[in-house]
Amino acid sequence: MQLNDIVQVTFNQLFGRLLRRALGAALLAAFAVVALYYASGAGTLALTQSYGTLYAYLIMAAIYAAVALIVLIALYATRHKSAGVAKAEDALASPPTMQIAALIEAVTLGYTMARKTKLP
Repeated sequence: MQLNDIVQVTFNQLFGRLLRRALGAALLAAFAVVALYYASGAGTLALTQSYGTLYAYLIMAAIYAAVALIVLIALYATRHKSAGVAKAEDALASPPTMQIAALIEAVTLGYTMARKTKLP
């Protein structure tokens, strides 16, 4: 087996799996949209019998607006951290800061060990 064959098999394994997963995700999204369409139609028909056409459409619009608001809140809650927080984390991860922290920890541990009484 030559290097070219190994690269081709590896490429096919990696991107073949990725392609199959992307195709599966696309089919899942398409079927979810179709299911949502039919559920909306059925919900509108059921609400039309009870509340009339105008109110049925208004209720369905309110449901979709509430779902959109929930998604917006979830996206807002899971947004990236601000740059100020990232800078503080980077400052703590710098080598001089880590060395100072390790020295302080060693001194504290040494002091704690020196204060303990030895058992006979």
